[in-house]
Amino acid sequence: MKMKLAFLLSFLLFCFACAEAQELRCNVIVNDQQVQTQERQIITGMRDAISQFMNTKEWTADKYREFERIKCNILITLGGDSDVSQGRYTATVQIQSSRPIYGTDYESPLLTFFDRNFSFEYQPSQPLIFTENAYTTNLTAMLAYYAYVMLALDYDSFANQGGNPFLQRILNILNNSQQANFPGWNSSDTRNRYWLSENLNNPQFLAYREGLYQYHRLAMDTFGKNPEDARKKIVEVLQKLKQVNQTRPASVTINAFFDSKADELVSVFSEGNPIMVKQAVDLLVVIDPTNASKYRALVK
Repeated sequence: MKMKLAFLLSFLLFCFACAEAQELRCNVIVNDQQVQTQERQIITGMRDAISQFMNTKEWTADKYREFERIKCNILITLGGDSDVSQGRYTATVQIQSSRPIYGTDYESPLLTFFDRNFSFEYQPSQPLIFTENAYTTNLTAMLAYYAYVMLALDYDSFANQGGNPFLQRILNILNNSQQANFPGWNSSDTRNRYWLSENLNNPQFLAYREGLYQYHRLAMDTFGKNPEDARKKIVEVLQKLKQVNQTRPASVTINAFFDSKADELVSVFSEGNPIMVKQAVDLLVVIDPTNASKYRALVK
């Protein structure tokens, strides 16, 4: 009887720890349609290893309950020149994360980012180990990098500059990884990990980060109670983003914001005071010309 009680207590403590440990609820998909190989089980094992790495590592000292975990997706598309037998992979990846809106079942997209240079090496049964102050492998460096980016944006959306503790970690990973011979860690491209880190750590983008808090916590979380006031606050955010965009045109963070938010903004301003809707549309077509036709349709 004592052994049963001890086992039950240990099991409950284990469940409690699991329920309050990990921060991410990450869905990992590996698209290998372009890869010529008979060893699909290696790719399946790699996907499972990445999923375990993202979902079981404790990224912060904070304790999360199950329903608080950040929902995110990692879609890795392997290139046709990947060599499974040698463990060398070329790939692209799409990173997505979302944030719940208070009092609703709606998940507001926080990050949609497409990385064209997600190349790495992986051997079957290779443990994925990440050391924050040293470079280990390009795969774990990239996964940890995006974990901290998602955490930074999520914390920013709940508290003004709440993501500050993660910005140095993002920068550390970038600096440590530049020694490796893999693309994406330097300034040669305009839309990569280097520039994402640069933007998040640059004071010129502080208004963008403050806007994440105003947009989500002060506007979207209160939208159900007072939609017109929420729309007004979002227009104020768009005005801030316009100023950032004027200082740093076509920056990676502003582009990523609208990659995530374009459809949501169309939904938000599909109703409301016509004058405010027109004001929002005028701002949106300037800051996000890629989706200008969607926005203009709101005032036709």
